[in-house]
Amino acid sequence: MAALRTAAHFTQETFCEATGLSRSNLQRIERGVADPRYSELMRIAAVLDTRVAVLVND
Repeated sequence: MAALRTAAHFTQETFCEATGLSRSNLQRIERGVADPRYSELMRIAAVLDTRVAVLVND
């Protein structure tokens, strides 16, 4: 997901502001230590203008 975020020109800080995720949660998700909730996936997909399936298959 980090690659999609950076390709969309988001820093971690601006991405967290846009999605409502905490920075520590985003970092855990990007490292693969934590799985996002479905509601978080929906917000992430909306901000990245993509489908949840793209995020799950990434």
